[in-house]
Amino acid sequence: MNALIDNDVLLKGACYRLLGQLATTICADSPVVGVLGSARFVVPRKMEKVNLRGDRAAALKVLFMFLSEAEALEPADNEQRLAADMELAAQKHGVNLHEGESLLCAILVQRALPSLATGDKRAIVAIEMLLDIDSRLLAVRGRVKSLEQLFAAALVRHGCAALRMAVCAEPEVDKSLAICFSCRSHSVEDTTVMEGLQSYISDLRRKAGRVLAP
Repeated sequence: MNALIDNDVLLKGACYRLLGQLATTICADSPVVGVLGSARFVVPRKMEKVNLRGDRAAALKVLFMFLSEAEALEPADNEQRLAADMELAAQKHGVNLHEGESLLCAILVQRALPSLATGDKRAIVAIEMLLDIDSRLLAVRGRVKSLEQLFAAALVRHGCAALRMAVCAEPEVDKSLAICFSCRSHSVEDTTVMEGLQSYISDLRRKAGRVLAP
């Protein structure tokens, strides 16, 4: 296992039916990724609140098939303590860091894993700020990948057509991606989509340049 995936990526990847394609952009050498053990309960509940146009049961099938091949992780005591410290520091400094992101970040640090993929931009910015507060988190530098980075890598691997069809079939799942893929237009150039994704990545890199992966 060389990558962790958060619940937001699991949710959106399943809704788009693109979980496998996104996962291979961060762990091509190893088919196994790590997810929180609670994901199989948390993500389906979140999916109930998403305005899907397609078959929700089919999206759930994609999710559970993916989870059956992933490694379900249960945080150890030291990882729970680090996560709690992160959440407390984030609260004191007025930044958003949810329990799931803090636990995955703690696991990344304590188990010296190479990569964490998250769809939570606010969490990425929060972790960036926490680098200056908790030296234990310095191990996170350059190891966090955003959802837009996963899609940019998938675009190179799979081309625009299949990705655009998936995203535009469910435009309410992620508004930023719907904009990048020009879902209101009849057609779009691959370069235009990549430029849109890179714009979001560049904006996030300005806010979290140490944390965000190259």
